Amino acid sequence: MGPIALFLLGLLQGLTEFLPVSSSGHLVLAQRVMDLHPSLAVNIGLHAGSLVAILYFYRRDLRDLVLALVPGPGRDPGKIREDRALIGHLILATLATLPVALWLRTPIEGLFAEPAAGRFLALTFFITALLLVLTELYRPKEGADPEGALSWRGALLIGLVQGVAVFPGISRSGATIAAALLLGLGAEKAARFSFLLAIPVIGGAALLELPALAGGMNVGHLLLGMAAAALSGLAALVLLVGLIRRRRFVWFSAYLAPLALACLIFNP
Repeated sequence: MGPIALFLLGLLQGLTEFLPVSSSGHLVLAQRVMDLHPSLAVNIGLHAGSLVAILYFYRRDLRDLVLALVPGPGRDPGKIREDRALIGHLILATLATLPVALWLRTPIEGLFAEPAAGRFLALTFFITALLLVLTELYRPKEGADPEGALSWRGALLIGLVQGVAVFPGISRSGATIAAALLLGLGAEKAARFSFLLAIPVIGGAALLELPALAGGMNVGHLLLGMAAAALSGLAALVLLVGLIRRRRFVWFSAYLAPLALACLIFNP
């Protein structure tokens, strides 16, 4: 695959990885429309590029989590407990994700090789749109803590939701943030948990595919695509967090619903 195609796919990957519209669904759609056939290793490499955006955007949170494991003098004990609880919830959610994602991986690859894959994309894009609408319809009860708190059961549920979001068209960020909001978590906490949860999943998948990445294609071309994914991903991350703060998360359903209809009609 040439550098221009990888650069464009990288831009698309970065923008759609964090916006709740499904990066994998858009990559499948772009590949079918443009008649491109990148390997799974290339797709994961582009995901790894967008991972750089998360590491940079949440660098202070990641630093605090590391310091919570090796606390020094002068640190707030309450903050340490909060950060350690977050680490535990991230581990639990990741452990819930892995078996579901691994179990679904093979049937998904076969499903999206079928001629009618475009119609299945219509269904999964519509599911994501519906999840976003649900977050708008649901409001915390009067008097409830606006910031909310995540329980271990909530972390487990979000992890399971992330596992199901391996289906192209179901947005990982959209599904996990929607689940966190419906569980009563505050908007910024929901976004932070969702994106921190992406780190072990995307990073682990990239490590598993590292041999294929190193030996299967032009590394320079792939790095160009990864750089495009990192930069566009950072821009998308800033935009999404701002929209969540203003409770504009549901806006993306107005894009996904017509997209789902187009996939249903044209079956690209």
